[in-house]
Amino acid sequence: MEIRSILSSVYKNDDKFKTPSGKTSETTKKDKIEISEQAKALQNTGETKNLADIQKKIKSGFYNSEAVISKVADAILKEIGK
Repeated sequence: MEIRSILSSVYKNDDKFKTPSGKTSETTKKDKIEISEQAKALQNTGETKNLADIQKKIKSGFYNSEAVISKVADAILKEIGK
């Protein structure tokens, strides 16, 4: 499966923002992440024990196999049919 950017040309100069006066300023975007207390608690309870297995499956391409894609498609169709 190939994922292509649809709006890459729109964000060509995304590191430049216009100020209210209309001038361009060199501002670097910074990402920020906030982890809730509930998520922090789940992390410490062992709920993420399968994370390493999932990461291995992603890297190996397991989820791109015909069997998995077919199973997911069947589940979506079943959900839509309700």
